[in-house]
Amino acid sequence: MADLTKISSSFSAPTGIAFDSKGVMYVTNWSGNSITKVKPNGDKETFYSGISSPAGIVIDAEDNVYVSSYSDDYILKINSNGKSEKISDGYHTPTGIAFSNQGQLLITNRSTGEIVSLDLKTKQKSIIARGLTTPVGVTQLADNSVVVSQYSGRLTMVSPNGDKTELGAEFTRPGVGIALVAPDVVAVIDNGAGMVRSVDVKTKKVTNLVNNLSGAVALTYHNNHYYIGTWGDGSVYEFKQN
Repeated sequence: MADLTKISSSFSAPTGIAFDSKGVMYVTNWSGNSITKVKPNGDKETFYSGISSPAGIVIDAEDNVYVSSYSDDYILKINSNGKSEKISDGYHTPTGIAFSNQGQLLITNRSTGEIVSLDLKTKQKSIIARGLTTPVGVTQLADNSVVVSQYSGRLTMVSPNGDKTELGAEFTRPGVGIALVAPDVVAVIDNGAGMVRSVDVKTKKVTNLVNNLSGAVALTYHNNHYYIGTWGDGSVYEFKQN
């Protein structure tokens, strides 16, 4: 197992983590209705407040921040100048979000079991996966298949034609945090087991990376390091896989 380092604390149910181009970390505070910014030197400040149950977060190449509001069913965009706007609504408990290979926003509709693709230019939506059970996290592979973590206990790969492959036999309760860490390898929070596991989507081999995480929910992979948000102690941890 890898060694964990606590890099920041005093969050309110950290659910999503993302980094901008300057290496600044942004963390969604689910129960604090806010987003915290953590500079590389460790200094913290409130980046945004007043978003109900912020969950997933991603940042584009221009440092625009996108966040899902789980309770109010919309996507918020905050540009690099701090201006915010609701760019899309009508979701059903949107939880984890990710960028697609084409730059669209992939959104997990937890309560309807769908993955929605949002074109950020036209604001048009399309459903790219259905029939999931409490999807909370999503990432996309090079062949445009998506891998979806589901709080029900499933980890499912959905091909572009809709075929489903179950990957999560060893998972207890896959959480919001999911990240592509190699062409065929996805790292996933196992909230129910308090672990981070990786799975090879070709062989279905599961590797346990770290354990003893209290209420692990958030996960991102940045510059070959893993960052984990834990609800149990309101902290963010870091580790590098050996």
